[in-house]
Amino acid sequence: MLRKKNWSEYTNDEKELLKQKVAEADENTPFSPEFAAAYIGKSLHTLQHMRCHQSNGITYSKVGRHVMYRKKHLDAYLDSCEKSCTSN
Repeated sequence: MLRKKNWSEYTNDEKELLKQKVAEADENTPFSPEFAAAYIGKSLHTLQHMRCHQSNGITYSKVGRHVMYRKKHLDAYLDSCEKSCTSN
């Protein structure tokens, strides 16, 4: 059986490839947390924390035991993080 790779074991090049796949995808394409984390520049642990503790976190879907993020929800999250002033 294949062991799932820990986030700390991904190289920067691997993370960049994951990020690029999301960037090139259609807005309704679902992605695993690994792709989502690479795309928004967060860790898997941060995404898990957001799912459990933040009601205003990124919208996600559960398919059985699997968590999936659609590109449009990742983009919406990034848009919500935009600031025009450092005091915001």
